[in-house]
Amino acid sequence: MIRLRRFRRHTAALLAAVTVTTGAAAVAHAAVAVTVTVGEATAGRSGPGFAGFSYEKDRVGAGVFDARNTGLVALFRLLGPGVLRLGGNLADMVGWNPDGAGGSATEIAPSDVDKLAGFLKAAGWKALYGINLKQNTAARAASEAAYAAKALGTTLAAFEIGNEPNYYRSEPAYETSYDSYVKAIRARVPGALFDGPGAASDTSWPMPFATHERAAGLAVLSMHTYIGPNTAASVAGMLASTAPGGALARQWSAMAAAKAAGGIGQWRMTEANSYFHGGAPGVSDVQAAALWALDFLNGVASHDGSGVHFHGGTSTQFPLYYSPIAFAGSVPTGVQAVYYAELLWSLAGTGPVHAATVSGASGVSAWGIGDAVVVNNKSGSALTATVRPAGTVTAADAYVLTAPALTSKAVTIAGSAVTANGDFHPQPRALPVSGGTVTATVPSGSAVLIRTR
Repeated sequence: MIRLRRFRRHTAALLAAVTVTTGAAAVAHAAVAVTVTVGEATAGRSGPGFAGFSYEKDRVGAGVFDARNTGLVALFRLLGPGVLRLGGNLADMVGWNPDGAGGSATEIAPSDVDKLAGFLKAAGWKALYGINLKQNTAARAASEAAYAAKALGTTLAAFEIGNEPNYYRSEPAYETSYDSYVKAIRARVPGALFDGPGAASDTSWPMPFATHERAAGLAVLSMHTYIGPNTAASVAGMLASTAPGGALARQWSAMAAAKAAGGIGQWRMTEANSYFHGGAPGVSDVQAAALWALDFLNGVASHDGSGVHFHGGTSTQFPLYYSPIAFAGSVPTGVQAVYYAELLWSLAGTGPVHAATVSGASGVSAWGIGDAVVVNNKSGSALTATVRPAGTVTAADAYVLTAPALTSKAVTIAGSAVTANGDFHPQPRALPVSGGTVTATVPSGSAVLIRTR
């Protein structure tokens, strides 16, 4: 099994991620030569745990998060230290039962939280722990928070009050509820931290919430977003959704502005994926979704965001086609497209995010991560990319994230799939380096990680 720390022994890493909309058919066309030059200006930072997960809160009671679920532990560990957000619609439906026996998806009991604590410790992850707001009281919320804080210890990143409250409260009314819950919880857990407001795609909420709630333990400014309903899902629409000036880009900008105005330490997209209500088969679970997810991760990072939590797992509401990890009950059966995007992003390492210029083709964007570079190709041709990173390069290896077609589920990185037990055995290939540049021929509908040393 490959662990991220083995990849990060290199002194630098170079990521070239290329997305196209024409799939494998584009291979037949001559490759288009492009030049990518990374600038020095910093737009944000990709730090440890940037690529995370979001799961429905009832999965805690259902027993998904248990250190004995070794396959799931391994899949989390493969991404490196991360942050698991526990919330979703079910966060406002399942309640806390301090006297419960545990093991029921209809409630959260102390033994369920104990199992979660063991899982997080085994995986090396932390948790954003959701608290029911819609059907709860501040006193009961404080009881659950006190137990969770004691059981989770240092693996508790923050509490989250309610899920997407813009669907059932106004922003001022939510602040009133939030303040009452914070007061009750902090009486039991002094110094407790919180994320919020977690509104769904509503850009009017972050600014007032950030400026009003900093003193009330707000450590993470949060938002949720999807492209749209799964009834409107398409590969073309998904790949186009991250374009500058679109709805997603406006949300990222609003979060960055609110974070700065409120003086909040970080903002995270704590629930996101392609299309809501579980996504769509043939769109949300195929190679195109991996390429979209890379674009989405960069969109958040380049707007001073600190992380993305792609929603997944299982749900009693509807199938989650977009889930990064596929399940049979509580046991993982494999990984899907979005997981590969998160893995490739994680393998790129950490560092400041830089803008880059692209010449030679339209429909191609690029950015840098530390000494890494990302090139996203949405044109109809394969590329021969000459990449000039900001740092010195003497040698480079390529890890290709690819599949037979944009609509294929047979995704691999450097010739290796990721198994249900987290086994991963990539075989990178050496790339030519000359005059401070790296040259790579990038297949259509693929992503390439170029690691330098």
